[in-house]
Amino acid sequence: MNTRSAATVAALTAFALIVGGCGGGKIADQAAAGPATPSTAPSANPANPVGVIAIGHSGLTGENSDPKHPGQIALENSWATGASPQVNSIYRRLVAVRPETEGHVANTAEGGAPASRLAEQAQDALVTVPTPALVVVQTIDNDIRCDGTDRTHVTEFGVALADALQVVTMASPNSRILVVGQLGRPGPSVRCDPDPSDTLISIIEKYETEQSRVCATVPNCRTDDGARAAYVDRPENFSSDQNHLSVRGQAEAAEIAWPAVAALLEVS
Repeated sequence: MNTRSAATVAALTAFALIVGGCGGGKIADQAAAGPATPSTAPSANPANPVGVIAIGHSGLTGENSDPKHPGQIALENSWATGASPQVNSIYRRLVAVRPETEGHVANTAEGGAPASRLAEQAQDALVTVPTPALVVVQTIDNDIRCDGTDRTHVTEFGVALADALQVVTMASPNSRILVVGQLGRPGPSVRCDPDPSDTLISIIEKYETEQSRVCATVPNCRTDDGARAAYVDRPENFSSDQNHLSVRGQAEAAEIAWPAVAALLEVS
């Protein structure tokens, strides 16, 4: 699920996808995540972290972004770790300013993954890149319930996120961690049953608040400070399922996240 505003030409379709996705993920999110992007020369020096890993859901896997393979993951198009020049991912940008990053990359995100999968994903990614300079976390989507239980589930979400961040910091204490928020916002009228007083925006913000709280307890962790929340939809940024990002959308997601990464890693 990639929750977005209702301001696009496909607003009605987006509304249906948002509501359907809150129940535990959509069909498009069930594709297998596939193997991690290989690292050709893993670094294992905690004092000198190198490389990028990404954990989370299908928003990180490039799912459905390759028209030749509809519904499938396309890690090369991931805004965080992809190798596609068209996307100019965070990984490619880091290679440009830190050439030693080349080849040190792993993406263990999974379609439909809730926060409870993050710790295991982190463990798997750290096998390939043991001491990454940057860890990207994109979650929330598949934890949203929209059934009246989100207020209590937020606490469970926070515990799962904290567990994953602990896995990272125990293995690589000098890694920097970027935990991103939701990309854009649904329309203000989108509400969740059975409590009509809860808009989908308010539910998203509860999860983001908990995400920020957990991140603030971990050295070297930061959020995107609302940069992704400010994103405004464009139809061309979405793939054919109107749920996952197109190559153009992946490129914009990388552009939005880069200032936070640059600040976190102190690069220009």
